[in-house]
Amino acid sequence: MFQQLYVPHSALKGFVNNIMVHELTSEATGNACTFSIPPLPEHSLIFYVRDSVDVETISTKKKKTLSSSLVIGPQINRHKITLGRDHLMIKVGFQPGGLYRFLGIPMSELFCQEAFDGVELLGNQLNEVADQLRIAASYGEMIMIIERFLLKHTYRVKQALPIDHVLPLLIQQRGLIKIDQLASRACLSTRQFERVFQQRIGLPPKHFSRLVRFSQAWILKEQQPRIPWIQIAHECGYFDQMHLIRDFQEFAGVNPSSIEAELLNSQVKFFTRLFC
Repeated sequence: MFQQLYVPHSALKGFVNNIMVHELTSEATGNACTFSIPPLPEHSLIFYVRDSVDVETISTKKKKTLSSSLVIGPQINRHKITLGRDHLMIKVGFQPGGLYRFLGIPMSELFCQEAFDGVELLGNQLNEVADQLRIAASYGEMIMIIERFLLKHTYRVKQALPIDHVLPLLIQQRGLIKIDQLASRACLSTRQFERVFQQRIGLPPKHFSRLVRFSQAWILKEQQPRIPWIQIAHECGYFDQMHLIRDFQEFAGVNPSSIEAELLNSQVKFFTRLFC
């Protein structure tokens, strides 16, 4: 398995956080690989360069094959992902609010837990990007192809407002900073902040904060499978272990102990961090 996070071009850093390459081939797994993806707060543009990927939403039991390019917003449910035997994914991870600034579409209208076909939102140029990625000779060339596409569209990026500089604090503070503090730093009333936040993120601030904290707990367990849940609850800012269990039941549909064996035995360690 190969996974690498790349820092984006300096002209993209205002709205793009990272570009990630993830590769897993049959030589490593022997066959198709299935594993859980936790609910995550990130907005992203994803390219599946080789084999297709199947997904099952745990809460609804719906299954489908994903498009070769996707635009994805914050996910509030666990998913089961099945990779092909020759898997190569490139993910553009946007800054909090960055996808709103790039698309100019309110995230509250766009996302309902679904992944959108990238071509429908960004046009046929994405098909050209996908074709170029398939014949690229190196990861570095793939990153350059995607950056060229993004740089061509920087003209459409909305100017950053004070709130856009404040939103990353929710990630940096692991969802534990108070909403009224964020609103004050964004030079907005709490009610104005909640409205503009939902426009940019697609979720209410408190719900998003809980999602950030839960995601951090999942990722910590993925990174350190032997660490006890009570320690994870403490390190991620939960009042107690029962508080963590309630969030697990809501976001993952299971108790923490139910997912522990899967994380311990998984061949794929997919999300090493939320943001660079």
